[in-house]
Amino acid sequence: MSSQKLSSIKIPAFNREHYNLWKKKMLLFIRASNPMYLDILKHGPFIPMIEITETTVGTEKIPKHYEPKDPFKCTDPEKEKVALDGNLQLIICESMDFNMYGTVAHCSSAKKMWDLIEVLCEGTPEVRKNKKQILVSQSEAFMAQPKEGITEVFERFNKLINELKLYDKHCKTEEINMKFLLTLPDHLEPRISSLKERDLTKIGFDVLYGVLKKI
Repeated sequence: MSSQKLSSIKIPAFNREHYNLWKKKMLLFIRASNPMYLDILKHGPFIPMIEITETTVGTEKIPKHYEPKDPFKCTDPEKEKVALDGNLQLIICESMDFNMYGTVAHCSSAKKMWDLIEVLCEGTPEVRKNKKQILVSQSEAFMAQPKEGITEVFERFNKLINELKLYDKHCKTEEINMKFLLTLPDHLEPRISSLKERDLTKIGFDVLYGVLKKI
């Protein structure tokens, strides 16, 4: 996406009540702004390093190691990569409401901001792991409710699949499609019997839903 087009798109406003939706939109905005931002969120800011050769101080032998580079000795490309973290911090801060901004403003990097927001809104890694396990269990036990139509089942199941993606649980297309078909209520069987014989690896979940709606 060109910078001109991106500049016309507003940074997603933080909404704690709809945190998962905000997170999804925010990650899309961040990736569109600069693909390198996603690496910064995961691994932290770029820090130029300089190699220190092996030396001996007195009787102590100091092995080769790396130390942060003097900012004044950084090359222009290195300075540009360092600046990315500040740019990303600004994007995150611009999305925040007053209360959340006050909470993350002290963080020294974009990754620390993002990690803190995740802990506050999703819980600790242990809590997120438990939430992921609950979502997996819900997807495995997912069934259509009595008198539900295709649209209602699709919307509930699609929401569950998207929530799993936020917890890095990505299901194969064939598994999603087959689960959807198998959980539809019995009165829809005439519509789905022929679809079970198709190659479900080549049909997107939304496309499958569209086909069912047309039958």
